[in-house]
Amino acid sequence: MKFLKVTLAVLFIAVLLASCAPAVQPAPPTQEPTPTPAPATPEASKPVAPAVPQPSTSSGSFEFLNPEQRISLPVGVTFVITVNANPTTGYTWKETYDSTMLKLVKRYTPADSGIVGAGGVEHFEFEGIRTGETEISLNYWRSFDPNNPPLETKNFKVTIK
Repeated sequence: MKFLKVTLAVLFIAVLLASCAPAVQPAPPTQEPTPTPAPATPEASKPVAPAVPQPSTSSGSFEFLNPEQRISLPVGVTFVITVNANPTTGYTWKETYDSTMLKLVKRYTPADSGIVGAGGVEHFEFEGIRTGETEISLNYWRSFDPNNPPLETKNFKVTIK
């Protein structure tokens, strides 16, 4: 009987400790693609072409996270800009772009994690509609407090071929 009580107590403590452990978050996708090793031939000394962004698995579009990476895509191709967001703080992203060069196809926030007040991400899906160079500006601000400057600004340079 005593053995059963000790076993149940140990099991209860193990379950209690496991429920207190933080949830493991998957690593965010990296912005920079992994370079492939150069072949061991005389051509190895030639410069390697810059990596092309890869389509995201969720939308079939090209996804960009880093404003320092230039966006360069052909006309008609869609791309997604993903930014961290937490609307429970009152802050939202306001996009500014040249509507003669880009079309905002969709703006969406994936389903929340179910944790009240938890942050997440917001996606802006654009399509290039005319060749040229332009910029997308995203400002993280409180729309109900327009006299205060944005908390954060991200500018993405876009080239449409």
